[in-house]
Amino acid sequence: MSREFAAIPENLIEAIREYRWLLDRGYPDQPSIKLVGDRRRLTREQRGILYRGVFSAVDSTRRTKRLVIPPAPGHDGVTGAPPELLVDGHNVLFTIHNYFMGRPVVLATDGLVRDIGGTRARLPHTDGFTRVARALCDAVARFTWTSVTILLDEPLPWSREHVTEIARVWAETTTATKNGGVPLTVRTEPSVDTAVARAETGLIATSDTAVVDRSSVGVFDLGGFVVLRVFGAVVTDVGAAL
Repeated sequence: MSREFAAIPENLIEAIREYRWLLDRGYPDQPSIKLVGDRRRLTREQRGILYRGVFSAVDSTRRTKRLVIPPAPGHDGVTGAPPELLVDGHNVLFTIHNYFMGRPVVLATDGLVRDIGGTRARLPHTDGFTRVARALCDAVARFTWTSVTILLDEPLPWSREHVTEIARVWAETTTATKNGGVPLTVRTEPSVDTAVARAETGLIATSDTAVVDRSSVGVFDLGGFVVLRVFGAVVTDVGAAL
């Protein structure tokens, strides 16, 4: 399936190349973004694209090699038990939510999809959250898993209520898709990043750079799958500027 990408303005193309050049030579990200952003007169959103979308060649290659798209049910040539899935819940939910809110989304140079701008402090506790939860559950149910665990950050507002809503939506989704044999655990954790990063088996679902770099298992970009594959979003392919 062909994919449409957003056009990148010339000043941003040059900024992406210059910022990448600095990162490849070990310069720190924040001073480099200020230097390049001021030079190219970038907007706040464009500076966010640099920060969230551009990484050194070494870091980009290392993360890209970790990315896995699990096989769908009935996929030929797949042997052995299906993997376990551990989901960095708020990371994935925020990516989907911010896309629904019309905030910019980028395909970063490391192959992960990330949203740009907007608050990451809280998700809605309305029908808007149900829509996001349903998108997540529908995507997960497209694949075969031994088990699925979704972790939400305990300190964030309405996390416990969101746990209940995700469980309810999952029950609806798996009944509709006849995928009800997959056990789901959804709960809050004091530190989701730590719990996900220390996974030793299966796959993790996150686009959090620090979590990916600290983990040792394969990474399924679940938020990116929803945004790109399910909804066909028009995103900025940052790597195309290099």
